[in-house]
Amino acid sequence: MPALLLRGVLLAVGLGILVVPLSEGITTGTFVVLLPAVLASVYAPASPAPAGVVVVAAVLAALADGDPLRPGVLVLVPLVHLFHVTCGIAGAIPAAGRVHVRALRAPVLRFLLIQAVMAVLVVLVALLPTGRNAPFLEALALVGLAAVALVVVLLQRVK
Repeated sequence: MPALLLRGVLLAVGLGILVVPLSEGITTGTFVVLLPAVLASVYAPASPAPAGVVVVAAVLAALADGDPLRPGVLVLVPLVHLFHVTCGIAGAIPAAGRVHVRALRAPVLRFLLIQAVMAVLVVLVALLPTGRNAPFLEALALVGLAAVALVVVLLQRVK
């Protein structure tokens, strides 16, 4: 398939990222910062512009009022991830080039796996109590996070 199709996917996903904050009532920051960054990302996916899109989308979602698990955020997470992955692939292939569909198999599977893990985490977070937690549970959670960080560091050293 033509690599230019990846730029079209970037534009569609970028416009989707633009629509989510607009649907939540954030307009000024969306058009002033996000739209030019999306267009720059489509033009030059290997530039710093995609990082700007990711950061601005996250900041706009965090500044919006409402529940952290509101539908806008739950839609924005896979959109931003897809934008990031597509920019990575499109940035490595010239716009006039071609890409074999089988070459996209590994990134697609990795994307789906990460989104499945995110869905499980969202369900777990939705099941957590919203009131005050016991200090013991908070300490246990911090120890668990430290253990996860230690495992990640150790796994990185093995490579």
